Amino acid sequence: MLIRCSSLKLLMTQPKSKKNNELSETAKSLVKDLAKEAIFGVRKNITSKAIEKGVRCEQDSIDLLNLYTFSSYTKHVGRVSNDYITGECDILTIDTVRDIKTSWSIDTFPFFADDVPNDYEWQMRGYMWLYNRENAIVDFCLVDTPEDLIGYEQPELHIVSHIDETKRVRSITYQRDEAKEQMIAEKVMAAREYYDKLLAEIK
Repeated sequence: MLIRCSSLKLLMTQPKSKKNNELSETAKSLVKDLAKEAIFGVRKNITSKAIEKGVRCEQDSIDLLNLYTFSSYTKHVGRVSNDYITGECDILTIDTVRDIKTSWSIDTFPFFADDVPNDYEWQMRGYMWLYNRENAIVDFCLVDTPEDLIGYEQPELHIVSHIDETKRVRSITYQRDEAKEQMIAEKVMAAREYYDKLLAEIK
């Protein structure tokens, strides 16, 4: 059983006991979903307009990031795995992994430094480990929302291309930490133990 980098935040939630080799209730819930997926062959998909925008507008966000950074980044394709985790970053450079987060609207974009969320740290630590890179950057990008997704919301919150690109990208950077990679490995081992028990119970 490999844990997806996008699920590491759930796995690494601190249990009440504060012991690294124990699983929190949130982590147990994740493992239960993985066990059901393994037995029944069905993966729970979470969908929303915001998620759909992220998928559909990913290239628009990469284009915006290129304008902002004077770069020529392209979408990375190719899932990688090690003995514990699996993942696929959005952009891969010689020393950095980058991940694109396309904001839903002006309302949800982190215009101010103290609004930039730190929700993706464990996901990015997973990518640094998988791709053997020393740095990771999460780029929050604000681009136009496709008209069919806007619905009854104010169009002014979604049509944003007239705003200068320097105001529509916010980034947060992480440096690699091998001690935290070891913490991930320990949690995955604990998750596998619990996973095996769940499989035995269902079978």
